Amino acid sequence: LHEAVRVPERCDLVAQTHVAARVAEACNAFGALCSASGAASAGRGRSALGVHVVDWLRVLIELLAAPAPNVVESAWAALDALCRAVPKEDYDGYVGPVSRAVQQATQPLPSGRTLPGFDLPRGLAPLLPIYAQGLLAGSPDTKERAVRGMARLVRYTSAAALRPFATSITGPLIRIVGDRNAPNVKAAILATLGLLLTHIPQLMRPFLPQLQRTFVRGLSEPDDSVRQRAASALAALIPLQPRLDPLVAELTAALRAAEEVGMKLAMLRALRAVAGAPTASSLSPASLQALEDAVVSRADPAATSDSRWRALAAQTFGALCAVLPKDAASQLVMQHALGSTESAESQAARLELLAGALAQASVLFDEQMLARVVAAVESALQPDVRGEQGRLSLQAVLVARTALLLRDVVPDTAGALAAPLLALLIRTVDPATMASYDTDTQHAALSALKSLAKHRFALVQPVQDQVVLAALAHVRDRVVTVKLAAERCLLYSLRLARVPHEQFDGDTVGLDGFVERVGGAASEKGKLALDYHRRVLCKLADSTRELDYASDDEVDSPLDGALAADDEPDYAF
Repeated sequence: LHEAVRVPERCDLVAQTHVAARVAEACNAFGALCSASGAASAGRGRSALGVHVVDWLRVLIELLAAPAPNVVESAWAALDALCRAVPKEDYDGYVGPVSRAVQQATQPLPSGRTLPGFDLPRGLAPLLPIYAQGLLAGSPDTKERAVRGMARLVRYTSAAALRPFATSITGPLIRIVGDRNAPNVKAAILATLGLLLTHIPQLMRPFLPQLQRTFVRGLSEPDDSVRQRAASALAALIPLQPRLDPLVAELTAALRAAEEVGMKLAMLRALRAVAGAPTASSLSPASLQALEDAVVSRADPAATSDSRWRALAAQTFGALCAVLPKDAASQLVMQHALGSTESAESQAARLELLAGALAQASVLFDEQMLARVVAAVESALQPDVRGEQGRLSLQAVLVARTALLLRDVVPDTAGALAAPLLALLIRTVDPATMASYDTDTQHAALSALKSLAKHRFALVQPVQDQVVLAALAHVRDRVVTVKLAAERCLLYSLRLARVPHEQFDGDTVGLDGFVERVGGAASEKGKLALDYHRRVLCKLADSTRELDYASDDEVDSPLDGALAADDEPDYAF
């Protein structure tokens, strides 16, 4: 039978129906053998059938991905009969083999595709009991593997096929997450619950009260990975909650009581999800005030010294501005992001909040408000600023970049509005003035100019030559990150690279025009540009036209960087 179910390499089961029929018949025969042997007849080391269980699990699970429906149905029936023949007390020993077989069967599937065998009626019935037993009775490693296996089943099963199993998956996970398990097990459980909320949100509604309590408790766990998964899972739950006021009260109280910065970060991440929820506009005035107090008015000084807190607070502040009435939001921006201050440190903190407001509540920034933004950036980029000048100038560059990338703040036709901010960015990398700024600021400014040249070239075009000359001055920089940013800036400001959203493949017209404007190919600047193009830029430009090219800023998030590693929900197993 084992030889009969083997599918030859590169065999098309749809076209070669005789092979599919043979495999299906062999599966049916093996299923009949298991059924005839009786329940619990395949005990490990206690029966002739038991020694073949691992091999048959692998073969049958792989056949669940077959393109021929008759093979899938027969393989599933045989798998169901085999799992019934395995004694329940042996289930936890098969968690590893089942997980490896499922991973091997699902790995070739394109993103968004499901496994055909899992989508059959009762498709998950044979495997779920194995994972459930491993979760309840296995070792810590087996428990983690079982939870991750459940997550993979969820990911590769359609919502309709998951419906009968929503309770049998969610119940054990909720029950065991409160036990004294290892942090890796808790983190895996919380991530799987978050995946269920994103994959089958409507089926999870009966569990929302229990899940909310579970996730909020997880924010206070001592292990950081558990807190992160709890915050991500809570962010997936929040859009399903019709009333968020009790959650805001609970989170703000927990934030005040938390002593460790990591716990405070987890609470703030959850509050940011609340502020950005679709139902956040229905928050009561008391809840909105509590959010404002938590983020800015009464923020813990110990937490605000952490860069991760400041980045999260900026995003939460921006989300809060987006849900407030326009007048109240404008007043909040004026009070906390554009108000006058003497300290360079507090000025940098205000600019970070301003970037958050620009990114998420850009509708507030009319021409008058934008003039205040320009003044704030100009003040922060004064060469004579000392003390916290590095962080201050870095935040100023971030604000300028954010404003210029947003078309509803600076429209394509508003060159006069863009000019002052572009001039300030160029100042930080211009050879005549760049000595006043540290390398982090120069790197950020070059990256900002590159993003603008790539996504909004119409704004950069009037100052194209200044940008190119500034970038050329940095291509030999001893700091590698600055050098690389300068090369990317040249690539897009000279229009050498492919720009997919414009359906522009790149050419040398921009380079030729620049060389002509600076005195021709014989001039010093022309020679430098042409030589660097020949040695470096032409190769970089060619790489952008390759099919597998991964852009370094496909999404120019105004607040990228600080939270990129830990901010995204991690539900992939």
